Amino acid sequence: MRKIKLHWKKSLLLFIPLVLITNLFVGCTTEEKSTIKFGDRQWESVWINNAIAQFIVEKGYGYPTETIEISTAAMQVSLPKGELHVDIELWKDNIITWFNEEVEKGNIEEIGMIFEDAPQFFMIPKWVHEEYNINTVDDMKDHWELFKDPEDPTKGYFINCMQGWQCADVNDIKMEAYGLKKYYNVITPGTSGAEDAAIVGPAKKHEPIFAYYWAPTAIMGMFDWYILEEPEFDEDVWLEILAAVDDPSLRPLDAACGYKRQDITKGIWSGLRNLAPDVVEMLEKMVVGLQPLNRTAAWCNENEIQDYEKAAVWYLREYESRWKTWVTANAYDKITQSLDNYGPLP
Repeated sequence: MRKIKLHWKKSLLLFIPLVLITNLFVGCTTEEKSTIKFGDRQWESVWINNAIAQFIVEKGYGYPTETIEISTAAMQVSLPKGELHVDIELWKDNIITWFNEEVEKGNIEEIGMIFEDAPQFFMIPKWVHEEYNINTVDDMKDHWELFKDPEDPTKGYFINCMQGWQCADVNDIKMEAYGLKKYYNVITPGTSGAEDAAIVGPAKKHEPIFAYYWAPTAIMGMFDWYILEEPEFDEDVWLEILAAVDDPSLRPLDAACGYKRQDITKGIWSGLRNLAPDVVEMLEKMVVGLQPLNRTAAWCNENEIQDYEKAAVWYLREYESRWKTWVTANAYDKITQSLDNYGPLP
C-alpha cells in the first residue's frame, strides 16, 4: 500500500505540471484575436478601402473586424480613446488642429498614404459652364436662377456634403465668405446616399446642378463636370475657416479659398500597435492608389454593387501585384486561397 501510495504521489506530482503545461499551450494556440474596428464615415471610397483592408485582415491575419458608422466629430472623440482603431481616410487637412493635438499627445498616429492627390471642389455640369460662360465661384452670383430652389424660388440651391462631415461646415462658411448665401440656399443632405441622389437625379435629366464633391468617386466618372475656380489654397485663410467651424462667433469671414489637394493618409489609435502589430505593419504598406480606386468605384457603379466585400474581391483580383507587397508570405497564401474560393463576380 505504501508503495502504491508513493507511486501515486509521484505520478500526481508529474501529472499536475503536465496538465498545466498542456492547458497553457492550448490556451495560447486557441486565444481569440481582438476585433479590429474600422470607422465608416459614409462615403464610397471609404467603403471600398475598408472592405479591402478588412478582407486582408480577416482572411490573411485571422482577426475579426467590424465597421462603425460614425460622423467626423464622433471619430475625433473615439479614435484617440481606442473605441475605434482605424480611420482609413483621415483627410487630416480638414481637421488639422485636432490632428496635430492628438498626434502630439501620442493618442493617434498617421501611418502613410492610402491614395494620392485627392481633390475637393465646387462643381457644375460642363455643359452649363460652356453655355453660360460660368468659370468662377463669383460668376455664380449672376446665374442663380439657373439653379432655382424648388422649395424657395427666390434663391438658387447648392448641394452640400452630408450632415456630420467636416466639409459641411467648411462649405457653409465658404459660401458665406464668397457672398453666395445671398443667392443660394445651402442644402445639407442627411446621408451620403441622399447627397448622391441629389446630384445624380438632375444630372441624368440634364438639369443645372451646383454642388460640392470630391474624387475618387464614381459620380466624377459618370458625367462631365466643370470644377469652378476659387482663390488658391492659402494656409492662413484655411486656418481661419477651421477656427470658424469651431467658433461660430467668428463668422462671417471676409475671405475663403479652395481646398488643398492632399495625399489622403490612414490614421490609427496608437494602442493598435500593441493590440495587433502585424495589422499595423500591413496598414503602413497599404496604398490602394487613386486610379485603381476610381476603377473599382466605376466597376461598382456599372454592376450596381452594394456589397463592398465584392468590391474588395474585385480589387484584390485585379491588383494582386500591388497588394502582394503589403502582406506577409503566409498571409498572401491565405488571401489568394480565399479569393479562389470566393466564386464569380458580375
